[in-house]
Amino acid sequence: AAVFNRMAESLAEIEMLRKRMVIDVAHELRTPLTNIRGYLEALVDGVVPPTPETLQLLHNETLRLTSLVDAVMQLARAEGAKQGLSVKPTALVELIERAMEPFEQRFSDGKIRVLTDFEDPAVMVQADSRRISQVIGNILQNAVQYTPQGGTVRIATEQLPGEIRVTFANSGAELDPADLPFIFERFYRGEKSRSRDRGGAGIGLAIVKELVEAHHGRVGAETSPGETLFWFTLPL
Repeated sequence: AAVFNRMAESLAEIEMLRKRMVIDVAHELRTPLTNIRGYLEALVDGVVPPTPETLQLLHNETLRLTSLVDAVMQLARAEGAKQGLSVKPTALVELIERAMEPFEQRFSDGKIRVLTDFEDPAVMVQADSRRISQVIGNILQNAVQYTPQGGTVRIATEQLPGEIRVTFANSGAELDPADLPFIFERFYRGEKSRSRDRGGAGIGLAIVKELVEAHHGRVGAETSPGETLFWFTLPL
């Protein structure tokens, strides 16, 4: 009876998550679809001329929809990652360094200084290298997006009992402490300087949470004056 009750509770939770996902996606799709419909109706009625600027606006909204759909598909794959992980001993620092390479030009363009402090460069973790590369890439994307011109990004590893902690800290507008408990929730709208107007679909950190927890790790975020820090842990 107890097992049956737990199964029923689990099924109810899955159904609730499914319904919330549908509502969230519908909400996020509404704005770009409304914009596209409005412009198309104005074009048909002759209210707005079919100028290159108008067509570019429509193109941008279409790209926004495509980006959102891609992000939702990534999140769905991340939520099912527990069944598809290829876990093996992985050189974590080497993984971080490889994940940083695609961002080097953006760091250079923004005159962003990158500081690294790897406690043990040879440390090995039990991980799916492809999935953890995605975790690191998502956090780096977040960092480069919100670090101001001439700012600093710090990346460090610290060995703890039975696990290793990786931190990413960036200078710039810090998070509101009230947002911290929800920052890894899908589509969460936090402090305005980190709103979707700056790019993204509000799913990147939700993917980070799903993939790290699939590895039996933990995630978190902290804030201090002028700096925001994200961290995750992986078992050794």
